This record gives sequence, C-alpha cells and structure tokens, in this order.
Amino acid sequence: MNKSNSNLIQERFLNTLIEIADQVKKNSEFIDINQVLKLIDLIVKTDSNNGRIFIYGAGRSGFIGRCFAQRLMHLGIKSCFVTDAVTYRYSKGDLLVLISGSGETTSPKAIAEEARKIGGKIALLTGNPKSTIAMVSDLTIKIEGKSKEKAITQETLAPFTSLFDISTLSILDSIGASLMLVLGVTEKNIDERHASIE
Repeated sequence: MNKSNSNLIQERFLNTLIEIADQVKKNSEFIDINQVLKLIDLIVKTDSNNGRIFIYGAGRSGFIGRCFAQRLMHLGIKSCFVTDAVTYRYSKGDLLVLISGSGETTSPKAIAEEARKIGGKIALLTGNPKSTIAMVSDLTIKIEGKSKEKAITQETLAPFTSLFDISTLSILDSIGASLMLVLGVTEKNIDERHASIE
C-alpha cells in the first residue's frame, strides 16, 4: 500500500467513525423518549408478571437483537431470540421486540402477524413508523438511519444499513442501562450471570 492510498484509507476510516458517532448523537436528539419509556415499562411489567421478552430481527438486525436478548438475560429478565434453538412458546403475557429498518421485511412481518393473533404485546424499532409491522405493533420507536430501501439512493460513508444497525444497538444498550437503574441491577449482578465456560 503506497502512502497516498494509506492516507485515503485513513481518511475514510476516521470520517466513517465520525459519521457513525454523529448518527448516534442525532438519534439521542430526535428519538421519542416517551416511546422509549413505554418500552422500558412494558419490559418491566412483562417480567414482573412472569412473562418473557422475545426478540427478533432478520440479517444484521438479528445480530443486534441477539445482543439485546443476552443483555436482558444479564439483567435477570427472561428473554430469548426467536428462531434460536431455545425459543419458548409465545403467549398473551409475553412481549415481542422486533427490529426492522424498513418495517416490511418478510420474516419479522410474519412473526408480528402471528404474535398479534396470539395476543401478546409487540414493540418495533424501525426507520419506517408507517410500515406494515408498525401497524400491528403496540409501540413503535423510530430510529434515524439508512435502511436497505435507502441504501442505494442515500450516500453515506458507512456501508449499507450500518447507520441504522449501530444506532439501534446503541439505543437498546441505553435501554439496558436504564433497566439496570429501574431494577437495581449492578455490574456485580451482571458478572454473576455472565457466561463462565465460554
């Protein structure tokens, strides 16, 4: 790699990092905090009534969802990621948290429709609050970021849906921090639930 290429790569790397950080900051300024508080309340109520939190997203949204399911487990909240080997039976007392940038992705849409028939609560994190999934959800949190529908037309340094993905992870981890406060969970409690044979 010659020096001019190295400089270009370094510039792209740093500018992308700044763009991602700016997008997370933008979400902190524009997110509907009332919807966030409602989701926190729903999680706490579901857990205190012995219900479970089910999480699902397709593709990269699924990886973000798995991070959140794991964090809830660390907080002592019964949770699972839908389609994993251990997925419990969803019932009326449970909460389904879906992640879909477009709100139209086939698998989360089908899961939302099935959950609606069963009667449990549904929360959606999306870039499209007027989507099909949003219409069947009890609660929708709009996340600013490039969804796959805008990936070709909206130019960003961060590739494809990264701005939505990383913003969603940041929001869910911030919800996790808020749940620590509500439930009185400490870092020591998390450490005691953390995997010991990984």
